[in-house]
Amino acid sequence: MIKRIFRDAMMAGSILMTGVVMASSLVLPSAQSLAGQWQLANGERQCRLELLAEAQHDANGYQLRDRQQCLKGIFNAEAIGWRAAPDGIALLRADGSTLAFFSRDGAVYRHAIGAADGLTLTPLR
Repeated sequence: MIKRIFRDAMMAGSILMTGVVMASSLVLPSAQSLAGQWQLANGERQCRLELLAEAQHDANGYQLRDRQQCLKGIFNAEAIGWRAAPDGIALLRADGSTLAFFSRDGAVYRHAIGAADGLTLTPLR
């Protein structure tokens, strides 16, 4: 009976430790590490965006420059900011809500992985 309790306790501890390790493996990148020129692209269109490290207080994120007004044409809404996440980058509306989320996939970020739109966000470094 004691062996069984010990074994169950060890298994539970192992499961908890695995969850802690997995949760801590995702790191939130800094705004400075992501700031710079980016290309938003799908099969037909390519646009340049600039992610800035300066705060965009209204959107609770950082400033985004879309000189070509490309995002408005793609999403039918304006993005004024961006925010880093451990697993990607969110483009933000003026009220701070997420307009689009791009999940990290190696060196590229993909909008709705597996979606038909094929939108990617790639750093131009």
